[in-house]
Amino acid sequence: MTDLRTLLTEGLRPGVYRWQSSLGADDVRREVAAAGWDFVLLNTTDVHDKAGFLDVCATAFDFPRWFGRNWDALADSLSDRSTGEPEVVLWTGVEHLLEHDHDTVDVALQIFAEDSSNSGQLRFLMQELPKADSPALLSALPTL
Repeated sequence: MTDLRTLLTEGLRPGVYRWQSSLGADDVRREVAAAGWDFVLLNTTDVHDKAGFLDVCATAFDFPRWFGRNWDALADSLSDRSTGEPEVVLWTGVEHLLEHDHDTVDVALQIFAEDSSNSGQLRFLMQELPKADSPALLSALPTL
């Protein structure tokens, strides 16, 4: 496995990735900053549903107060945000949200993948992935 700083300095392409790492969020933040990138922590450890997920997104991405808290608003807000500097988004707690709301994870992954391919700014690293019974879209993600 290549370390994160090397991945970033060698040009990690925009996308959504499965990332097997024991690094904590603070360590990842330092590695990302050292490589000159911006960092967002998307922690869904305590999230049980779509509404909670969208609330976490609003806070993590610092969306405006008028953020609509629906899937279209998430896609639009990410698209607007993606015009800046490249960012790494560390998504932790994926397995917890999967246990409670499988559909939310599927839709979020679709939106993240679409934004990554259109914007060229966001790299989503999904940490702490479940060992089995992953949704098809999750299983299809490249692993770093």
